[in-house]
This record gives sequence, C-alpha cells and structure tokens, in this order.
Amino acid sequence: MSGGFGTGGASHGSRGGSGSDRGVAKRVGAVTRQLPVRGDRLLDVCCGAGSHTVALAPGYVRVDAIDTDPALLDAINGRIAGTELEDRIGVHKMTPDSLAFDTNTFDRVTAFDVVEHLDDLDGALAEIHRVLRPGGAFSLTTSNRWFPFETHGVLWGVRRRPAVTAPFLPWVRPLHTRMSDTRSFSSQELGRLLRGHGLRVRAIDYLMPSLDRRPPALPSVSGALEGTPLRVFGAGMAVTAVKPGL
Repeated sequence: MSGGFGTGGASHGSRGGSGSDRGVAKRVGAVTRQLPVRGDRLLDVCCGAGSHTVALAPGYVRVDAIDTDPALLDAINGRIAGTELEDRIGVHKMTPDSLAFDTNTFDRVTAFDVVEHLDDLDGALAEIHRVLRPGGAFSLTTSNRWFPFETHGVLWGVRRRPAVTAPFLPWVRPLHTRMSDTRSFSSQELGRLLRGHGLRVRAIDYLMPSLDRRPPALPSVSGALEGTPLRVFGAGMAVTAVKPGL
C-alpha cells in the first residue's frame, strides 16, 4: 500500500496478493458479525487472488468469484486446485457492471476494498442489486472519508507519494478528488448511495488500520480503538445492506 496504512482495507495490493491473514480476518470478521455468512450462493466481486473468497466459502453451497485480471484469476485457481473447494468455487473473468448471472441468484454479494476503485460504481451497484435474491445481502469494505490520510497514497502531479505527505487530504473533497485516484466515503454518503440503488443498510462499522507490518502491540491498540468514539476516524468501513424481500 502506497501510504503505508492497512485499513483492514483498502488497497489493490491486498487484492493482488494473498492479503495479510490479519487484514483478511479483520474484514471477513466484520461482515460476519453484521450478518452470518452462510447460504446457498455467494458472489465475491473483484476477488483478487481469492483470500476473502476462500475464507467465506465454507458457509456456502456454491461460490462465484469474478475479476478482470487474468493473473489474479490464475492465482485463485491455483489456490483452490486439488482442494475440496475446487468444485464449489467458480472463477470468472467479468466486470461488476455487467454480471453474467441471472436475476435473483445470490444470497450474498461481497466486495472487499473494491467500490472506491470502480469506474462505473452506479452500474456495478445496479447489477449487484439485480443478482441478489430478495432478502439477500451486499457486504463491502471501503475507505472512510474521516480517516485523516489517503490510504492509497497521494498524487503529486504524476507521482504517487506516501499518505503522510498530505495529512487530512480526504477531509477536503476538492483536493482529494484532484490528488487521489480513488474515492472515499462518509457513512452518510455511502448509506445514501446504497439506498439509491434499492438496498437497505443493515449495519455500518468502522475499521481501524490493521497495521500489518507494525510491532505486535500496535494492532491490538488499533483494534481496541474500534470500541471507542474514535472509531469514526477509522481507516475503513464495513457495511452490510439488504435487498428488501418480496
């Protein structure tokens, strides 16, 4: 991650590699507490190398994982080859704004550290709503606008610099738009966005940085802050929203 902050979240790096065990467990644990991860069908959007997909798979009869990067799809196929998950996880090259699945297919859709990167976010949310069954849930993690650092690093012209070179950048929306190539959301903004696509927000929780490469004591302090009012300044958010039933 360019800025050096693990959000329990947000970076293409965590998608491209396996993701740290601590970070994956943090994100999966957050959405599991919001709503148990079990059912018939799961779709993991922009799955990367499959760390979250594999962690969630035991709760579902059938799992589909999509991404647009062939190398990442090869990585997840290699990860599950020869395991009991090989016949239960389908891996597909697909964009989230054009899902080749029938309407009302999935009990759960997940997107970990994805929505802040999507070119056509509205199109993706419309498709996610379409493929969810009535009563199904969409769970995601994403960047929190009130974290004082841009977790993906800062663009100074054409060069990406560490997050600490522009403190409080996410708090100044015009500057953030100009100096970052990803979005960040407040909980209110994200709630309005999901409701606008027919999804009823069930839970929003804040994630302090996972601090994957810091001394062991620091992650425990970071986690403890999630139980205090300071959690609203967490680096990321975990959100679960439900498609209303018939």
